[in-house]
Amino acid sequence: MKVRRRTLPYGWYPDSERKVIENISQWEKETGEGKKSCGRAGIAPHAGWFFSGRLAWRVVSGLAPADTIVVLGGHLSPRDAPLCAGEDAFETPCGLLQADKTLRDRIAAEIGALPDDYPDNTVEVQLPLVKAAFPRARVVCLRVPPASAAEAVGKLLAGLAGEGASVAVLGSTDLTHYGPNYGFSPRGTGDEAVDWVRNVNDRNFLDAAVRRDARNIIDLGVREKAACSSGAAAGAAAFAAGLGLGGELLEYATSLDRHRSSSFVGYGAVLYG
Repeated sequence: MKVRRRTLPYGWYPDSERKVIENISQWEKETGEGKKSCGRAGIAPHAGWFFSGRLAWRVVSGLAPADTIVVLGGHLSPRDAPLCAGEDAFETPCGLLQADKTLRDRIAAEIGALPDDYPDNTVEVQLPLVKAAFPRARVVCLRVPPASAAEAVGKLLAGLAGEGASVAVLGSTDLTHYGPNYGFSPRGTGDEAVDWVRNVNDRNFLDAAVRRDARNIIDLGVREKAACSSGAAAGAAAFAAGLGLGGELLEYATSLDRHRSSSFVGYGAVLYG
């Protein structure tokens, strides 16, 4: 059996099941929520758990049980082809997550995905949360570009669900990356910059996500730099639209809520059900 081993250092997420459970317990105390289990798709941030783990858990734990969780990541350009991880299982602190090889191979063939052979955080950081929430579920790990291919993936998955496949979809993206570390400061610095990111750039993107407007999600991500992996969000939104699911913004935050800096990133948690 071919296993994809952990590549992210321990600062991204814990190194043991006990620490994973401790994190989840603390997040649920902070939000006053337990597991909702009512959604069929969602959009979650993929920064290290210190910054955005609670938001990601709200989305993952809000998904209804499914046989297979399709995790859509990104960090691709509009010109890139979709990528598909071909391993049989994925290492997490909570044990191995098995791949749904049958569904994976069908999806990869239909969308023309290439092998995903290099490390990337957009999918990996979500996998321990998926394993914790759904210990018996299988996964399909894809990365999709911010282009029409993302919509096609969402529509394909909605069609498979319509045929009876038990699937849930998790799109993984962070929002605006602002400041000198990212070479993006169109509103200068200080409070004006923070207000613009929170109430304009990120807000417009999240409004499009709640509306399930996949094309606008892609456009805002690329043109306005409102997300680093807008294709992943667009794929989840297209899946939700195909099934007629409603969208809800569960929570919004920025890295400034955890660490003050001249450079910061936005995070949003969206659930479709």
